[in-house]
Amino acid sequence: MTDQTPPEPDTEPARAPQPVGDDGDAGAGAPESAAGGRELRITVARSGGVAGMSPKWSIEASEENDVDSWLSLVESCPWDAPDPADGSGASGADGDGDGASGADRFVYTIRVLVDAPDEPEVEHGARVPEQHLDGPWRDLVDRVKDASRR
Repeated sequence: MTDQTPPEPDTEPARAPQPVGDDGDAGAGAPESAAGGRELRITVARSGGVAGMSPKWSIEASEENDVDSWLSLVESCPWDAPDPADGSGASGADGDGDGASGADRFVYTIRVLVDAPDEPEVEHGARVPEQHLDGPWRDLVDRVKDASRR
Protein backbone atom coordinates (compact mmCIF):
# COMPACT_ATOMS: atom_id res chain seq x y z
CA MET A 1 0.00 0.00 0.00
CA THR A 2 1.36 3.42 -0.88
CA ASP A 3 1.70 6.27 1.57
CA GLN A 4 -0.88 8.96 0.80
CA THR A 5 0.58 11.50 3.23
CA PRO A 6 0.71 14.97 1.65
CA PRO A 7 4.16 16.58 1.43
CA GLU A 8 5.25 18.95 4.16
CA PRO A 9 4.39 22.60 3.37
CA ASP A 10 8.02 23.78 3.51
CA THR A 11 9.11 21.30 0.83
CA GLU A 12 6.70 22.42 -1.87
CA PRO A 13 8.46 24.55 -4.47
CA ALA A 14 7.29 28.11 -4.94
CA ARG A 15 6.01 28.73 -8.42
CA ALA A 16 6.44 31.97 -10.30
CA PRO A 17 3.15 33.75 -11.00
CA GLN A 18 1.71 32.98 -14.43
CA PRO A 19 0.76 35.94 -16.63
CA VAL A 20 -2.89 36.51 -17.42
CA GLY A 21 -3.70 36.46 -21.15
CA ASP A 22 -5.55 39.17 -23.08
CA ASP A 23 -8.83 37.33 -22.61
CA GLY A 24 -8.39 37.26 -18.81
CA ASP A 25 -7.68 33.53 -18.82
CA ALA A 26 -4.76 32.57 -16.60
CA GLY A 27 -3.71 29.89 -19.07
CA ALA A 28 -6.23 27.23 -19.99
CA GLY A 29 -4.53 24.06 -21.08
CA ALA A 30 -0.76 23.73 -20.90
CA PRO A 31 0.88 26.41 -23.01
CA GLU A 32 4.55 26.02 -23.81
CA SER A 33 6.59 28.16 -21.46
CA ALA A 34 7.77 31.53 -22.69
CA ALA A 35 11.35 30.60 -21.78
CA GLY A 36 11.67 28.44 -24.88
CA GLY A 37 10.64 25.47 -22.79
CA ARG A 38 13.36 26.00 -20.17
CA GLU A 39 12.49 25.06 -16.64
CA LEU A 40 14.52 25.78 -13.55
CA ARG A 41 14.33 24.26 -10.09
CA ILE A 42 16.44 25.37 -7.14
CA THR A 43 16.42 23.59 -3.78
CA VAL A 44 18.21 24.76 -0.65
CA ALA A 45 18.36 22.51 2.42
CA ARG A 46 19.93 23.44 5.74
CA SER A 47 21.32 20.81 8.07
CA GLY A 48 23.01 20.98 11.45
CA GLY A 49 22.31 23.19 14.40
CA VAL A 50 21.44 22.34 17.97
CA ALA A 51 17.86 21.23 17.29
CA GLY A 52 18.87 19.08 14.31
CA MET A 53 16.01 20.42 12.19
CA SER A 54 16.53 20.37 8.41
CA PRO A 55 14.33 22.94 6.67
CA LYS A 56 14.17 22.93 2.88
CA TRP A 57 13.19 25.70 0.47
CA SER A 58 12.48 25.25 -3.26
CA ILE A 59 11.47 27.33 -6.24
CA GLU A 60 10.49 26.47 -9.79
CA ALA A 61 10.48 28.87 -12.72
CA SER A 62 9.45 28.43 -16.34
CA GLU A 63 8.66 31.96 -17.56
CA GLU A 64 11.48 33.55 -19.57
CA ASN A 65 12.03 36.57 -17.30
CA ASP A 66 11.96 34.43 -14.16
CA VAL A 67 14.34 31.81 -15.57
CA ASP A 68 16.76 34.47 -16.85
CA SER A 69 16.72 36.33 -13.53
CA TRP A 70 17.37 33.17 -11.51
CA LEU A 71 20.04 31.94 -13.95
CA SER A 72 21.92 35.22 -13.63
CA LEU A 73 22.12 34.67 -9.88
CA VAL A 74 22.95 30.95 -10.24
CA GLU A 75 25.75 31.66 -12.71
CA SER A 76 27.33 34.19 -10.32
CA CYS A 77 27.99 31.42 -7.77
CA PRO A 78 31.44 29.72 -7.74
CA TRP A 79 30.21 26.19 -8.55
CA ASP A 80 33.68 24.97 -9.56
CA ALA A 81 35.39 26.15 -6.37
CA PRO A 82 36.54 23.46 -3.92
CA ASP A 83 33.78 22.31 -1.58
CA PRO A 84 34.14 24.32 1.66
CA ALA A 85 32.18 21.63 3.51
CA ASP A 86 34.97 19.08 2.97
CA GLY A 87 37.65 21.26 4.56
CA SER A 88 39.59 21.73 1.31
CA GLY A 89 39.79 25.51 1.62
CA ALA A 90 37.10 26.78 -0.70
CA SER A 91 36.86 30.17 -2.28
CA GLY A 92 35.67 32.66 0.28
CA ALA A 93 37.56 30.84 3.04
CA ASP A 94 39.07 33.31 5.40
CA GLY A 95 41.98 31.10 6.34
CA ASP A 96 41.29 31.44 10.05
CA GLY A 97 41.66 27.70 10.55
CA ASP A 98 38.16 27.25 11.94
CA GLY A 99 37.48 24.47 9.40
CA ALA A 100 34.17 23.72 7.80
CA SER A 101 33.02 21.30 10.43
CA GLY A 102 32.12 22.21 13.94
CA ALA A 103 29.54 21.38 16.51
CA ASP A 104 26.11 22.76 15.76
CA ARG A 105 27.07 24.63 12.59
CA PHE A 106 24.66 24.90 9.70
CA VAL A 107 25.56 23.57 6.26
CA TYR A 108 23.51 24.55 3.20
CA THR A 109 23.08 22.04 0.38
CA ILE A 110 22.19 23.85 -2.82
CA ARG A 111 20.90 22.05 -5.93
CA VAL A 112 20.02 23.65 -9.26
CA LEU A 113 18.45 21.83 -12.20
CA VAL A 114 17.93 23.48 -15.60
CA ASP A 115 15.94 21.51 -18.15
CA ALA A 116 15.60 22.78 -21.71
CA PRO A 117 14.31 20.99 -24.80
CA ASP A 118 16.99 19.86 -27.25
CA GLU A 119 19.75 20.61 -24.73
CA PRO A 120 21.41 18.44 -22.11
CA GLU A 121 20.05 18.88 -18.61
CA VAL A 122 22.28 21.12 -16.48
CA GLU A 123 22.71 20.36 -12.80
CA HIS A 124 24.75 22.19 -10.17
CA GLY A 125 25.26 21.19 -6.57
CA ALA A 126 27.24 22.54 -3.64
CA ARG A 127 27.51 22.21 0.13
CA VAL A 128 28.33 25.51 1.78
CA PRO A 129 28.94 25.87 5.53
CA GLU A 130 27.21 28.88 7.03
CA GLN A 131 30.52 30.61 7.81
CA HIS A 132 31.28 30.58 4.04
CA LEU A 133 27.77 31.60 2.98
CA ASP A 134 28.57 35.05 1.63
CA GLY A 135 28.50 36.96 -1.64
CA PRO A 136 26.56 35.18 -4.40
CA TRP A 137 25.93 32.11 -2.23
CA ARG A 138 24.19 34.26 0.40
CA ASP A 139 22.23 36.12 -2.31
CA LEU A 140 21.03 32.85 -3.86
CA VAL A 141 20.05 31.22 -0.56
CA ASP A 142 18.26 34.35 0.69
CA ARG A 143 16.35 34.79 -2.57
CA VAL A 144 15.23 31.13 -2.64
CA LYS A 145 14.11 31.34 0.99
CA ASP A 146 12.19 34.58 0.34
CA ALA A 147 10.56 33.31 -2.87
CA SER A 148 9.50 30.01 -1.32
CA ARG A 149 7.60 31.83 1.43
CA ARG A 150 5.35 33.67 -1.04
